Amino acid sequence: MRHLRVPSAETQHWLELCRTQNWLQKGAGVLSLEGGLKGIPLSETAPPESDECWSNNSIFSAQGLTKGPEHWSEHLDQKLLQDIGEELPNSYEIQGDILIVKLEQQTRQYGNQIAEAMLKQLPSVRLVCADNGVIGEFRVRDLEPLASRNEDISTITQIKENGVLISTDPAKVYFSARLSKEREDNLSVAKKLRKQLSRPLRICDPYAGVGPSLASLLTEDNLVSECYAGDLNPASFELLKGNIEHFISKSPNILNELEIKNIDARKWKDELGNEHKIDYLLVNLPHHSIEHLPELLPLLSTEHSTVIRGWAIIDRESLALQEGNITSMIELAGGNVEYIRCSEVKGFSSSKIFMRFESWQTFS
Repeated sequence: MRHLRVPSAETQHWLELCRTQNWLQKGAGVLSLEGGLKGIPLSETAPPESDECWSNNSIFSAQGLTKGPEHWSEHLDQKLLQDIGEELPNSYEIQGDILIVKLEQQTRQYGNQIAEAMLKQLPSVRLVCADNGVIGEFRVRDLEPLASRNEDISTITQIKENGVLISTDPAKVYFSARLSKEREDNLSVAKKLRKQLSRPLRICDPYAGVGPSLASLLTEDNLVSECYAGDLNPASFELLKGNIEHFISKSPNILNELEIKNIDARKWKDELGNEHKIDYLLVNLPHHSIEHLPELLPLLSTEHSTVIRGWAIIDRESLALQEGNITSMIELAGGNVEYIRCSEVKGFSSSKIFMRFESWQTFS
């Protein structure tokens, strides 16, 4: 393949010129040469070296630096691509080193070939699984391993979020990377409350899952003094214990108290003896958060401001009513609402939305 030898500083100029004149060889990359020079790949239609357009820059022949496939489907056989047709998966999710893809009924017979193609395209992926929907009491994904590197089909993986590693298992527990921004905001609100109270916080995350919300809270210097966390899913609970141990090992803080339990969130008030000791409460069981809220309010401290941040799936048309609904629950429990805001985070279905609620209140 012919290449135009140019000074590195002029690379963009010559690339643009060759591109606009259709002289650039498609699918080939720029070569790095000795002496601070670059080699721009030329198409067969580009003029010869003697043409004045090259401004005395020389042309040489070299093996082209061809670009690899830009999409995983380019690794599939053309006939297979035709057989799959419009049912080719157009999206997937990656958790740690696991890729999760939904396959239409017509494409399931090609699952292994599709997974192998994805592994070839994505070197950071270790395991490709088909998502066959949700199953069981805890509504976790039914994952079917399709292809893996080194025959490793373990679904335990690690996700790095805000600089902290979190262990999870998408085949046994729920984890949403899409809520990362919500967890960042949890930290911001916690810092605001700490400043107001002039001391570290007593926090409770009774629907903690594997602990992604606790990662940033427990690793923040001088933010948390006591932590109470748990989950009803035994698989989440086991991962949660290990994750919290990891978070604490990365933190300069020394907790005065730490309790991790595999219990129904509504039993935490009994576990804490109705002591009203929590400053900061997270409520993340979207299908039941508002329903459970009255049984969580007894956890909150008295005589100073406390904060609740929660998430719920609600009817879209009911969003405007939720602030009044939650306020009534808090007032019925003896609290005075100082601030409350309900906001749509994202759509959930044609008629429902995923909502965040944040309230600041004082109990006497």
